[in-house]
Amino acid sequence: MSIEDLARANVRALTPYQSARRLGGKGDVWLNANEFPTAVAFQLTEQTMNRYPEPQPKAVIERYAQYAGVKPEQVLVSRGADEGIELLIRAFCEPGQDAVLYCRRPTACTASAPKPSA
Repeated sequence: MSIEDLARANVRALTPYQSARRLGGKGDVWLNANEFPTAVAFQLTEQTMNRYPEPQPKAVIERYAQYAGVKPEQVLVSRGADEGIELLIRAFCEPGQDAVLYCRRPTACTASAPKPSA
């Protein structure tokens, strides 16, 4: 049995997201990537933060795979553990069939917020 066999049928049937860059294309304006077209010459400043980052950055994946001793295709980049856990639950657990209690831990803001007094 493979990991794919464990995924929900509707997840296996999905077409993977393809970013505008992965689909190819040439030029400096990426309207199909929902990006603002009129940035100045690229330097990482607040004025040039008009591009979405690559969702699965190849260099990060390759370096982490090497560090972890796994294949690059076994690595998924997420925006943190919470998103990674949520993605796993959504991919492998059937609504109404599987029972999972997913509790997000409090953020620094809610953890330090004043508590109501009695």
